[in-house]
Amino acid sequence: MAELVIFLSFASIMLFSSLMVITRKNAVPAAVYLVITMLCAAALYALMGADFVATIQVLVYAGAIMVLFLFVIMLLNTESDIEHGFQIKGPDFVMIALTVLSFAITCIALMAGKGAVNAPMETMPVDGGNTLAVAKVLFVNYLWPFELASVLILMAIVASIVIAKRDNAGH
Repeated sequence: MAELVIFLSFASIMLFSSLMVITRKNAVPAAVYLVITMLCAAALYALMGADFVATIQVLVYAGAIMVLFLFVIMLLNTESDIEHGFQIKGPDFVMIALTVLSFAITCIALMAGKGAVNAPMETMPVDGGNTLAVAKVLFVNYLWPFELASVLILMAIVASIVIAKRDNAGH
């Protein structure tokens, strides 16, 4: 019963903060609410016993990615967007409606017992926990896609440095 109360508390905070992300006119408070949303997601992962995923959620997403988001927000001039107010155009409204509809269908399917709730649980190794299980799958079954992703990230870093140097050379 206590787990359910804790789960519902984090889920409600996550729902509130995610709604605040999309309704803020200023990007900086929206980013702060996004950090709260990511921390609540990490707490939910920890409640499910996925300690490794919860740690990665906090370190990578709530930490590093949000720092990058804040740098971009501060470098861009968003004052003109604030002056025009909150406007939803046709394609945006369709995407919001489809998102809400798919979320409702997913909730109904999970409540009916036809979702991932009935999936069989795999046994975790006792000696390394879920971190060892994730590492074995990542570095044994998916080694080449993992290496390809690291090469693509390296290429993006080099490309951004080249573009930044080219812009500085012109000024």
